[in-house]
Amino acid sequence: MSQRRRNARVRSGHALFSAFASTIGLLRWLLAGLGVFYFCSGITRVAPHEDAVIYRFGRLIPDVHPPGLLFALPEPIDRVVRIPTRTQHEVFLRAWAPDEESVVISAGGMPSAPLRPGMIISGVSTATMNSDMAAAADFPIPPGPGLHPYTRGYTLTGDVNLVQARFIARYRITDPISWLSHSSTADAAKFIDASFFDAATRVLAGMSVDDALGAGMESFRTKVLTLAQERLDALKLGVTLVAFEVNTLTPPEATVAAFAEVTSARVESRTLVENARTYRARVIPRAKSDSYRLRSDAEAAASQLLSRASAEAASFLALANEHTAAPLLLESRLKAETLEAVFPQIKTSTILPSDGGSIDLLLPGNP
Repeated sequence: MSQRRRNARVRSGHALFSAFASTIGLLRWLLAGLGVFYFCSGITRVAPHEDAVIYRFGRLIPDVHPPGLLFALPEPIDRVVRIPTRTQHEVFLRAWAPDEESVVISAGGMPSAPLRPGMIISGVSTATMNSDMAAAADFPIPPGPGLHPYTRGYTLTGDVNLVQARFIARYRITDPISWLSHSSTADAAKFIDASFFDAATRVLAGMSVDDALGAGMESFRTKVLTLAQERLDALKLGVTLVAFEVNTLTPPEATVAAFAEVTSARVESRTLVENARTYRARVIPRAKSDSYRLRSDAEAAASQLLSRASAEAASFLALANEHTAAPLLLESRLKAETLEAVFPQIKTSTILPSDGGSIDLLLPGNP
C-alpha cells in the first residue's frame, strides 16, 4: 500500500514538473516574442514629405534620415522625431492688424499684458516703457475714432505715417538639425515672427506711405523676404522662406476716408494728365503736318512768283535796251502786237474815218 502511494506521488510529481516545464517554455516564447515586439517598436515609417532624426538617451544624433523605414532602438533608448521638410508652413502675422487686441486695458487704464511683438521700440528700456504707460494712465482716452497706441497694432512709414497690416509668410524646413537645435517649435515660430516684423519695420521705415500703399508694394514684399531670410540664416534656424504675402496694408480706420479722397484725386489727376497727353499726341502731329504743308505751299508760291518776276524784269530790261536803241521801231512793234492780241477778242467793230474822209466798204458779192 505504501509502495502504491509512493508511486502515485512520483507520478504526480512528474506531472507537476512536466506542467511547470511546459509553462516555463511558454513563458520563454512569450518573453522572446515580447522582446522581439519591443525591439521592433523602434521601427518607424517616415512619410514621403518628412525627414526624421533620432534622440539617443536625450542627445540629438546629427543624422537626417530620408523617407522610408527607419530602424531605431525602442524608447526610452531612442526617440524618433519626424520633421515635415517637404511641406510649406504658414505663419499668420497679425501684430499690426487693425482688429487684433492683444493688450487688455484694466479698470485703471493700464494695459494688463505686455506690448505685442512689432510694437516694441528699439532702444527704449522696459522701465521707460512702464513709466510712460503709468503716465498715460492719468490721461483719459478721448472719445471718437482713433488708434490706441497700446492696444492696436501699427507701424510707421518713412514719412511718419501710421499703417496697419496683416501678413502671411510661408516657409519650409530645410535643415532639421538646426530646426531642432532650438528649444521648441513654438520658439522657432517666434523667431520667424520676429524676423519678419523686424524686416517689415526696416523696409517701411525707408518708404513713403504712398509707395507702401501703392506702386512700391512689390518692392516691399521682395525686400522683406530678403531681409527676413538673412536674419533667419544668421540665427541658423534651418528654414527657407518661400513667400511673403501682404494680406492687408492700410492706414488706420480714422484716416481711411482722407486717404481715399487723396487716392481719388490722384487717380483723377492721372486721368487728366493722360487725356492731355493723348490730346497732345493727336494734335501736335496734325499741327506739324499742317504747318509743313502750308510752308511748302508758301515756298512753292514764292518760288513761282520770284521766277515770274525775274522773267518779267529780264523782259522789261530787254525792252528798255531796245527802246534806247530804236524807240520808234519798238513802239510800232509793241502797238502791232497789242492790236493783234486784242482784235480777235472784239465781237463788235466800229470803224471811224480818219481826217474826216469817206469810208469805202468792200462787201463780197454773191457767187
